[in-house]
Amino acid sequence: MTIDPSSGLGVFHDSGAPKDSTDYTTLVILHGFTWHAGTFVKLIPLGARHNTRVILVNRRDYTGSKPYSEEERALLPPKSPSSQKAPDPSEIAETSRRLQTFMMERAGELYAFLAGLVQKEQLPPANPESNRGGIVVAGWSFATAWMTALLMYVSSLPPPSGASDLSRYVRRVVFLDASYRLFGFPDPANGAYQPLLDDTLTEQERAERFPLWLSGYFHHGNTLETLEQKTPLENPPPTFTTFAQDELASMMDLAPGDPGGSDMRLLIGGLTCGLFGQLKKGALYLPARDAARNVSAWPHVEVRFVRCESSLWETQAAYFALEEEMAEAKEKGLPLRNVKIVHVPGANHFVAWDKPELAIRSLVGEEGVVA
Repeated sequence: MTIDPSSGLGVFHDSGAPKDSTDYTTLVILHGFTWHAGTFVKLIPLGARHNTRVILVNRRDYTGSKPYSEEERALLPPKSPSSQKAPDPSEIAETSRRLQTFMMERAGELYAFLAGLVQKEQLPPANPESNRGGIVVAGWSFATAWMTALLMYVSSLPPPSGASDLSRYVRRVVFLDASYRLFGFPDPANGAYQPLLDDTLTEQERAERFPLWLSGYFHHGNTLETLEQKTPLENPPPTFTTFAQDELASMMDLAPGDPGGSDMRLLIGGLTCGLFGQLKKGALYLPARDAARNVSAWPHVEVRFVRCESSLWETQAAYFALEEEMAEAKEKGLPLRNVKIVHVPGANHFVAWDKPELAIRSLVGEEGVVA
């Protein structure tokens, strides 16, 4: 584990360039909420087979990365959700302003990290026509917010001194099995079940039920109304039940997700002030002025949503809402980015652990359905 000096991000593992390849793809993956880059270690031995260099990154405040400074933490809402009173409109506006600044800084770190990779490692440039070379950067689950922030703010970020033009390298940004909440979509009319908010359970039961729900396999219908929100299948069992204790220890860092932790404060504050919807809008739509010619906004980058079809209902709800928004945007002629949806039948939220071959194909391949 090494800390990248230009960004403070932690490089958990770097597979290195595939032997003798001059046109390999560099896949950079950011992890989710409390589950860090160790969740993706099964992709490392698959990289060479797919002509891919796999780099697993721990976000700031996680094991092996640079902790947030007091100034950075000051941008986050100061209180845990249990002690937060209902905010008034002025407080919501101020929270939104601070969190947008916070996420612009995170986008800047990721940009600096990618630029540093290009400069130090002499990465092959992107060749989208052949699906080779360049960088594919992916955010799993909660790291979706890092991907939307990168896309929203990229044209405003000053390039690091001596950095190459990243528009020649970054060819795809991936939202890997993201919840509808991280795009700011509203709750479905038929409810929004979440074990941690289930008043019929004791505190201990909520804590026990949540990882089973998060890592479960679900049988869903084909509409938003027929998604199974609550009960995972018994077979296959939830991924959480298959982990050994040493495996759990190698992929979890609970502190950022604890009450008062940086991720928890960002999540609660972001949901309260509408941050995630703002980031989604800024990410999916190009700046109106000269949209197709504004190279600094990365107009030719593919934006990919990977839908794991047996994952929890929140990610399926994101798919339905995203499909609807894309259709409306195209009908209205809005400057929508090149958004592609890739389906992975039979995969759950922990596809990178249970089905790593399908996971890497969904990220660096060209298939619309990965099975």
